[in-house]
Amino acid sequence: MASHSTPSSSTSSISYPAPDPPVILPEDYTDNGRPTSSSRSFLSSTPAPGSAIEVHTLQHEYQLHVKLPGFSWDGITLATKRRRILHVVADRWDHGGGHFERRVAFGYDADLTQVKADFHSDLLRVTIPRRTSAVASMQSAMYAPIGRSS
Repeated sequence: MASHSTPSSSTSSISYPAPDPPVILPEDYTDNGRPTSSSRSFLSSTPAPGSAIEVHTLQHEYQLHVKLPGFSWDGITLATKRRRILHVVADRWDHGGGHFERRVAFGYDADLTQVKADFHSDLLRVTIPRRTSAVASMQSAMYAPIGRSS
C-alpha cells in the first residue's frame, strides 16, 4: 500500500523578505569600491545639461525614464552587471559632446535578462519585468502532479 505525504504546514507558511526597491547609485559608484580610474578623466564629471533619471515601480515591471536632450539612439548603451545593476550610458560627440552615465541597482525580483528600451525625442524608456520569487515558483512546481492523471 502506497502512502501519500502532504506538505507540512511549515513549508507553506514560509515568508521571504520583500525585494529591495531600485536605487540610483551615486555617480562615483564603482564595482570594486576603488575610486574612479584616472583613465576615464576625458569624460566630463558633470552630467549633460537637462539630463535626469526617474525609476517607477509598478506591479509587474519597473520603468526607468531617462531624459537625454541632445542625445541619439545610436549613442546609448545599456548593460547589466551581476544581474542586479543596470548601467545606462549615453554619449554624443557633436556640438561640444556630452556624457550621461548612471547605474541603478535592483532587488531579486527584477529580471534584467528581459530588459526592453525605446527612445523617442529625448526620452529613453526602459522596462524591466518583475518576476515572481524563484522560491515561490519552485514551491508551486514541487507539489504539481507528475505523470498522467487517471
